[in-house]
Amino acid sequence: MNTRVGLVLLCLNITVISASFSKLHLISSNDVTWTLENNNKSISVPGSVPGGVYSDLQKAGVIKDILAGFNDVLTRWVAYDSWSYTGQFHVHGNELKKKVAQLVLEGVDTVAFIELNDSPIGTTNNMFVRYVFDVKEHLKEGLNVLKISFASPIEAAKVRSDKHFTAPACVPNDYNGECHANQLRKMQASFSWDWGPAFPSVGLWKPASIEFYNGAIIRSLTTHTEKKDAAWVLKIVAYIESKAKNKEVNGYINAILPVDGYRTINIGRQLKINTRDDGTCEAELNMNISENVVRVWWPNGFGNQPLYDLHVTLKTEENHDEISHKHVKVGFRTLELIEDASKVVGNTTAGQGLTFYFKVNGYPLFMKGSNWIPAHILPELGYNEDTVNDLLLAARDTHMAMLRVWGGGVYESDYFYQRCDELGILIWQDFLFACSMYPADPEFLDTVRTEIEQNVIRLQHHPSIAVWAGNNENEVALRGNWYATESNFDKYKEEYIKLYVDTIKPIVEGLDPGRRYLVSSPSNGLESEREGYIAQNPYDSHYGDTHYYNYLADNWNQNIYPPTRFASEYGFQSLPSLKTMHTATNDTEDFKVESNYSQHRQHSPNGYKYIEDQLSNHLKLEKSDPKYFAKFVFYSQISQAMAMKAETEYYRQSQADWYTMGALYWQLNDVWQAPSWSGIEFGGQWKMLHYFAKSFFAPVLVSPRLTVTGDVDVYLINDRFVPIVDAQINVDMFNWSSLIPIKSEKYPANVDPLSSKKQNTIAFWDENNKHEVFLRFYLEADGVSSSPDNYIFPVPLKTIEGLLEPKIEITVTKPESVKPNLHKNNVFKIHIQVDTVVLFLWLETNIEGHFEDNGFVVTQPHIQVNFISKENVSLIQLQESITYKYYVN
Repeated sequence: MNTRVGLVLLCLNITVISASFSKLHLISSNDVTWTLENNNKSISVPGSVPGGVYSDLQKAGVIKDILAGFNDVLTRWVAYDSWSYTGQFHVHGNELKKKVAQLVLEGVDTVAFIELNDSPIGTTNNMFVRYVFDVKEHLKEGLNVLKISFASPIEAAKVRSDKHFTAPACVPNDYNGECHANQLRKMQASFSWDWGPAFPSVGLWKPASIEFYNGAIIRSLTTHTEKKDAAWVLKIVAYIESKAKNKEVNGYINAILPVDGYRTINIGRQLKINTRDDGTCEAELNMNISENVVRVWWPNGFGNQPLYDLHVTLKTEENHDEISHKHVKVGFRTLELIEDASKVVGNTTAGQGLTFYFKVNGYPLFMKGSNWIPAHILPELGYNEDTVNDLLLAARDTHMAMLRVWGGGVYESDYFYQRCDELGILIWQDFLFACSMYPADPEFLDTVRTEIEQNVIRLQHHPSIAVWAGNNENEVALRGNWYATESNFDKYKEEYIKLYVDTIKPIVEGLDPGRRYLVSSPSNGLESEREGYIAQNPYDSHYGDTHYYNYLADNWNQNIYPPTRFASEYGFQSLPSLKTMHTATNDTEDFKVESNYSQHRQHSPNGYKYIEDQLSNHLKLEKSDPKYFAKFVFYSQISQAMAMKAETEYYRQSQADWYTMGALYWQLNDVWQAPSWSGIEFGGQWKMLHYFAKSFFAPVLVSPRLTVTGDVDVYLINDRFVPIVDAQINVDMFNWSSLIPIKSEKYPANVDPLSSKKQNTIAFWDENNKHEVFLRFYLEADGVSSSPDNYIFPVPLKTIEGLLEPKIEITVTKPESVKPNLHKNNVFKIHIQVDTVVLFLWLETNIEGHFEDNGFVVTQPHIQVNFISKENVSLIQLQESITYKYYVN
């Protein structure tokens, strides 16, 4: 094993553990008390750090559940008031003997004035920035008082807009939101979105502390891995802070990396670095690591995710007992975003455009996944580790290999990215600018620089980070005149380039040169850059990524979808289950599409009409039905699942010759109980879409497409590293009243690794019988452990003939064995017996947990599925709790 160390002296930022270093945590505890008060002090309640004004007022009983009823509007007065958080804590005399004492606020939401013991300390204006203030001269032994006074975010946004108006002024009226969100570096969705409510909160949404030390500390680490021949080069950059009066850091820095085979690589070097005026600097260490002692990190579904503990320690000479330590986990993998004209092929667009695909460890991989929005509309609750873990496991379990962290939310927690590293979920990371033009005045650009620097440095070491994107939909919004900017196009283009190209791009490429920075999403990638960063057609299907929504065409029909290189957004709405709705309202009058409550919760203009139109294309539902609303909810989930299945499989079928190489549907999760595009409801219940994703994202899939002529094109998709040869695709024709096929055929099949291939075009029916039949497809192939059944319905289900009322029996048993990561007591086997074909059989229970599959098209007399419980329940309790429903014509 060959190891080599080099040192480069540069200079910037830090985080710690040490012998003489100490940290006084200011999170709420018995030793640290916080009080929340409004401007006129008519409200004074206990405060929380981390926390926020809405969550603290709700805990104190001042406001009710913010997500119930109309409370998003009824509690809006909170955002118009000004609030202060006052913390009291004690400092020991020995801590005051340290040369450095600095207040560290990891997250301040958003515009605030800070005082310590009645002395002004500083101000904040960006919730995505870590603020560090020198408080050495303001602390005292004994009791100290820290006060943070917050401006109303609504008023602060208006003040800036009056000086620097930037379109659009307000969100659409349907959103029930607030104006000028683009003026603040604050979670843009907190002013409302088409899928969420407005809760413009204030507070310390991340931890706060006071650090005491004498010499210098490591605040952060970045790591860069590069494969060279038979070795990995690991470049480590330590971002160091020294707030002491001396302008030089003298000491010893070393890095330790335990690797496979019980070996450890240990390198180090003496330091003598001059700091900048703000006391920051960097030190670089380089390791050469044999490829034989580390294993390669792979995305989910393509291999394992080995991670290695990297420990970096700084010991300063003038303070021999002071050691600053930083620990991160690193993964070894290569990743490139390939935009290459030489690889462009295909029957209809040969020689046009550029490819757009991710090559990981030398292999072009089709990215399957979804879009992530904040896990809660209140940012401090969105960092809840249980919620984050459940959502990420749900993504992992449905074969997702990539999530796009959308640009209107927050940079997620360290825990989020660590779990993505562990689960193999690559991250497309938007910077937090979405659906708006943005200011480019000096104050705004200054805070953006700090934001981008800090967050790239914080996140860069994660192997899960795949690509950075400057914004969500702002290029296409400007080109498409979404916000009536056409008359000022040149002005807005200049400001666009000043922000995303002149400001953000060089920071990202300087700090993280190994990753691609896309200026916008969607965009034409390199082609948008060649056209001056605002392409004539940012949706050109020959380049880059696209966002595609079409609510007017028949979304179950695969033939309506245009080609794309990479589908980074697409989706259709559904309603959450009645069970989830009941957590927001129990008023029976609310459970109607036309109710004030239902209209209030639907933020997408004409949203219910689009859902109804899709339903009426395929499903039979009469408004006179006494169970109309319950069926409307259920059928909306059927329609959403079938639409997303159709569109996703179309993109996967187009994987041949690397034309389409990604499908990230909109959206994974929800922030409240309302109609949205999500596959997982607020609270964690899976919609039918998420269950269907388990099949339409399966590594090996037979995927049929009903053509405009009525024939069926049959594709075989293979996301494995080995080919499928000498396989057999089985096609069974059923009528709607029998579980026995009336006709069966078998076709030979083969497909290359990491590819899709059209296998056959078949015709199984004629005009006389297509209302009476449907097709089932499944694969038989050596070496393929599982491949889901697939189905084609030749006519809309509302016109089929022969579907019978089924007899369904459900029993529950305990399985003989379970997966290693599950506790046997929490796993139950559900046995389902039927006497005829059942469409979209849906199982439900009031016991917390989830079925491993659901929304079945049942074509066999007996099927079974596991239920994973989060509660300790008996067989009888579970059996008695299970209910079911299905589609009825």
